[in-house]
Amino acid sequence: MITNLIKKIKTKESYKIITEFSFLQFFFWSTWAIYGAYLVYYLTDLGYSNMRIGTLMSIRTFMGLLGPPIVGYICDRLESRKIIFIISMVLMAIFVAPLTFYGDLMLAISIGVVGFLWEPQQSVLDSWILETSAHTAHNYGFMRAWGSIGFAIIVTVFGQIIERFGWRVHFLGYGIIAFIVVIIAFNIKDNSYSELQQKKESETAVENKKQNKNISPEDRELAAAKEVEVELEDKNIMRLFKNPDYIFILFITLLIFIPNQMLFVYLAPIIRSVGGNSTDLGYTLFFNALSEAPIFFVAKYFLEKYKTNSLLLFSAFFYLLRFIIAAAATSPVYFLFFGMLQSLSFGVFLVTVRYYVKLVAPPALKTTAQSIAMMSAFGAAGIIGSLLGGYLIDNYGMAVMFRVGISLALIAVLVLAYVVIRERKSLEKTD
Repeated sequence: MITNLIKKIKTKESYKIITEFSFLQFFFWSTWAIYGAYLVYYLTDLGYSNMRIGTLMSIRTFMGLLGPPIVGYICDRLESRKIIFIISMVLMAIFVAPLTFYGDLMLAISIGVVGFLWEPQQSVLDSWILETSAHTAHNYGFMRAWGSIGFAIIVTVFGQIIERFGWRVHFLGYGIIAFIVVIIAFNIKDNSYSELQQKKESETAVENKKQNKNISPEDRELAAAKEVEVELEDKNIMRLFKNPDYIFILFITLLIFIPNQMLFVYLAPIIRSVGGNSTDLGYTLFFNALSEAPIFFVAKYFLEKYKTNSLLLFSAFFYLLRFIIAAAATSPVYFLFFGMLQSLSFGVFLVTVRYYVKLVAPPALKTTAQSIAMMSAFGAAGIIGSLLGGYLIDNYGMAVMFRVGISLALIAVLVLAYVVIRERKSLEKTD
């Protein structure tokens, strides 16, 4: 009777945490719908060239290369994801809300600061969820789906706000929603390092039992020094880069996201080139985000049924298909279909990579590993995609940019197809 009651209490507590994280994801991704979705459109309205826009986006992504390992490492050293997430969210609001008041230099600085904070911020939040408990990890997709729904709603609403009230109201709205994010995060407990802390306490207790009660002060100091040394080794970032499975994930994310970032950075001018405006961009991003939700809701089922490399191949194929649709577009309507395929490309990719990194990363480096994985996708790939895309559009036109993007996306599909086929042949030989 008492055991059943305890189970019910634990279950209710787990669902409460899932609800809180779902709200946090909803409003967190709403902030990116305001800033990230419309930044290039805003820069285009300021009269910036594609190459200049590409340079600014490269500053953001370069800073995004620095942010994940630094912020992730700070989280793992302090053993607190909540505090770091809240601080970064407050700083984001300070730099984004007054964006329309900035000159060229301050605008570039703001974009760089946001890049440094944004790239690791999403990984900190996702790690917070994944490491809180086995129940939250298993239901990560459900919570992330609410982030997609929030993005879809807000990106549509603020597309209309730009047309009716202008950019100043648009970016000031960011500050309001960022404040809501901070309030929600502040009220959620951070238990994401509890397993690691319990492990340390257990190991310390066992070690203390083994030691003689009359141990000398010098030996105690030596034992303490050894514990510190072991802890530092556990948190040595180089451990990640000695893991072949982790290196493979970094390589694949880079290969898939160079063409993807090339396309998304210049999505606003691409839509404009076929007769669209900010409203059309808003609708595209609405379908883009809303289509993710169903995949995230059922994520735990396909993760149980299919192998990681097969899921990555599946997502890479639909990334290729989306690029082909964008290249063939003659009106904004094409981009509605483009947006609907987000679930089968990015949706499958994100859940697969997040869960896989959780499995292969050392316990003391979970946040760092997640941050670096996303840095590969949005950081390194973002710099290459931004600069290459801007250069190709300004010097050779969009048609050439599309051909290069399709070629890169096709290479990603072929590499993953080879890996999946080799994996299946290996299993057949084992059987």
